[in-house]
Amino acid sequence: MAAFMVVAMLSSLALLGLAAPASAHASLIGTTPRPDQVLAAEPADIVLSFSDTVDVKTATVQVLDPAGAALAIGLPAHLGADATTLQVTLPTGLATGTRTVLYRVVSNDGHPIQGSFRFSVGVATASATPGALVSDGGALGLYLGVARWVAFVGLALAVGTMLLVVLAWPEGLGVSAVRRLLWYGLGSLGLASVVSLLLYGPFVEGTGLSGMVSGLDIGLSTRVGRLLVLRLALIVLVVVGLLVWFRRSRGEAVRVSGTVPVVGTLAVGGVLALTWSLATHSADGGGKLVNLPVDLVHMMAMAAWLGGMPALLVLLLKVKDTEALTKAVPMFSRTATVCVIALVATGFLQAWRQVGSADALTSTSYGDWLMIKVALVVGILALGGFARWWATPRLVAAQAIPEGKISRRNVATARTEAVSAGSSRLGRVVAMETGLGALVLAVTATLVATQPAEAAHEAELAALSSASTNRALLTASPADATIGFRLAKVVDGQEPVAFSKALEVPPGASKGRGFVQAVVSPAFGGLPNELHVSVTDDQGRPLPVGTVLVSLRAVSGVEKSGQHPLSSTGQGHFFSAFTVPREGQWELAITVQDINGEAAMVVVPFEAHVSAT
Repeated sequence: MAAFMVVAMLSSLALLGLAAPASAHASLIGTTPRPDQVLAAEPADIVLSFSDTVDVKTATVQVLDPAGAALAIGLPAHLGADATTLQVTLPTGLATGTRTVLYRVVSNDGHPIQGSFRFSVGVATASATPGALVSDGGALGLYLGVARWVAFVGLALAVGTMLLVVLAWPEGLGVSAVRRLLWYGLGSLGLASVVSLLLYGPFVEGTGLSGMVSGLDIGLSTRVGRLLVLRLALIVLVVVGLLVWFRRSRGEAVRVSGTVPVVGTLAVGGVLALTWSLATHSADGGGKLVNLPVDLVHMMAMAAWLGGMPALLVLLLKVKDTEALTKAVPMFSRTATVCVIALVATGFLQAWRQVGSADALTSTSYGDWLMIKVALVVGILALGGFARWWATPRLVAAQAIPEGKISRRNVATARTEAVSAGSSRLGRVVAMETGLGALVLAVTATLVATQPAEAAHEAELAALSSASTNRALLTASPADATIGFRLAKVVDGQEPVAFSKALEVPPGASKGRGFVQAVVSPAFGGLPNELHVSVTDDQGRPLPVGTVLVSLRAVSGVEKSGQHPLSSTGQGHFFSAFTVPREGQWELAITVQDINGEAAMVVVPFEAHVSAT
């Protein structure tokens, strides 16, 4: 059994090693100027929009000219009160050519993201080859993952041990092995939190282990760093309180029971767990009043269930107190049932919030780790079911052996031997549950550091959309136009208001205003072509629309097609394959309609050439 526990612990570390370095939970969803856009005049600033709030204090933005020299730009700032944006001002008098923008930001849940894009002024030219602003911090990400797992184990061990004692084993703290479990839990939680605090600053800055001292200020300035300090302060208070209590109880039988210890344990454990929840997506957005309690209940149920197993093992395999066993085992079984129900309910809510679709579940790393976690939990439930419906009843029945049923042997001795045999069988089952629980905590630590499935899936679709558009831009001599529009109610029997001026911003409020970027490639007459349409708002973010319809008509001639819907590939990108009947001047009439019935028509002129082949 000890070998099984060692294998489980090593497997947990292996899982953390196999996991990718912590992925960003925020992703870039739009820029102004847009990637690869050619502007007629130099912009006054650059705006980056992200899918989640970002920390402006740790943000870095760099703009390179065509030769690779860094431009003197302003410090990053939020655009107004929008914490999901970054704005940097550009110097005036820039020469024409292509600029490269590099960025590195940290989302409010503590995960960094970096990347680059290009835009041009006047004409597209050769550009600097973008590199990462800093290293990706992969080794630090692994170290932080291990520290996160140790902290999870420590929280579960401390909370689970105390709950088992106050609920089912009042004399448990009088056993030195149980007190050691409590100290191990608090000690590992504190040590892991200190290590996390020291590593988090250089992880954010990407400076490596050499930046631990200099990066401490950066770490303390973030929400994650401040919560780690709060956690350490709480741990110190708990440790001091326990030391004072144990010192005053020296020489006396330590017995803990009643409502007050139960409420106190849940309260202290809840506050410690809250230092995790407040650093995640649960603390952001309009749903935090629901998401925070769900996250907190999930963590506490995990701690009470998995963390109580080692203390139960001590009782089963080392102490073997017959009376304590017959009380503690059924109580822990009932407590575990309640915890499992809470875990399933809150886990379903969290999965629904973080995954969003079956495609996201099956095509992302988050989905893979989530399915591994579910499989491990199912394994623990199977072992727990075996323990509850087979081993536990036999253990309780052994204590109730009636007199007269056993001959040639003392009844008390028979009961003790039967309970001992039953506890050994149950102990082996609980040991296997504990080993699987360590793996569950390792997977949980990995999930916390992995981009949620829904966000990762949307980012993947956006990358595919961008890649397909870029492939079109590289083919032959494509036609490319960006035209602004404003949605409005459509009069029955009439076409929507038409817009056709390139790069003109429709006047008025930003509500209902957007841009269509249409790319026709290779723009050959008489051959198959591709149409890529991106629909964005003022900030370059995907604009939610219901349908996008397109029709083709000749500028000089009678050819005209009917309207056809474009296929959405996600993130405001639409696609269709079509054939231009002949060379010459043509127009695409692209109708954008939202779910409220408001619409606009964007007219995109282009010239179809004769293929050189």
